[in-house]
Amino acid sequence: MISSLNLKTIHWTECPKKNALRLCLIAIAIFVFIAPNRPAHYSYLLLVGAFWGIELDRLSIPWRRFLGVGIPLVLFPILMWQYFPPIWNDVVYWQLGTRAHLLDLDTLFKSIPGNDGWVFRIIQTPWLTDYFRWIYANGFTLPVLIPIFRSFWAKDSLKMIRYSLSAHVLQFLLIFPFYLTIHVNEVWYVLGQPDGMARNLSAADAAVVVVNCFPSMHTSIAFAMLLLAWREKDKLFRYVWTIFCFSVIYSTLYLEIHWVTDVLAGIVLAVTAVKFGDWLIGIISAKWKTKARNSKTLQDLNCT
Repeated sequence: MISSLNLKTIHWTECPKKNALRLCLIAIAIFVFIAPNRPAHYSYLLLVGAFWGIELDRLSIPWRRFLGVGIPLVLFPILMWQYFPPIWNDVVYWQLGTRAHLLDLDTLFKSIPGNDGWVFRIIQTPWLTDYFRWIYANGFTLPVLIPIFRSFWAKDSLKMIRYSLSAHVLQFLLIFPFYLTIHVNEVWYVLGQPDGMARNLSAADAAVVVVNCFPSMHTSIAFAMLLLAWREKDKLFRYVWTIFCFSVIYSTLYLEIHWVTDVLAGIVLAVTAVKFGDWLIGIISAKWKTKARNSKTLQDLNCT
């Protein structure tokens, strides 16, 4: 009869890759807690939560077959964040120079009761402020990058495309008409409060940084990634991403960055982007399947 110890030994030897990954994740978590300047390494804890149960979502295809598609897909968001921000800044300066805004909604948004999100700041503590500042500073990239890296490790190119498409790729296209025509400044700026992010902005910098609030793209990115994360099988990843993405949304209100109307519009934008992404992927997949079916039919006819 095999003892329980022997069963554990067999289980360990049957899953060397899974156990090696988890040992690495444990080492990363320990490093975060003992390393100096701990807040600089908090993103690694998100990696641990995201990757811990990745085997549940991993596809059983050879790496050699996957890497030809996977490497370009994982490089795309990295290169985008390397080169796109300067381009976006140029677009914002052009936008301000054209004075093309049709609507200035600062006064309207300020007049709506509760729209400044005061209820989300009833409890304020130094550690909460530090937490939400870290969340907001990383809330535009990490909600997207980590799921893409996770999907790469899971060898799922379709999920990598879906995460990228439903985030910045489609959302920049969908949100730009709003930013071009609607002028809304950040809450703290309109109310004459200190900057919740403590960015020490000059008047010239503030004129560029505090605009383009409607819809909240921090909200739309986070909520879109949350919707896609709940399609994963790994419960731990779903729960970790729920807390993280909702923290991103909450941070925009806690730090007086966005109005409640900005957040609500961001949620609508997120749902639209995800649905649009699903539609595009469905259309392209259907065309590929039809092409493959026709090609197979043609081959069968040639063989006969």
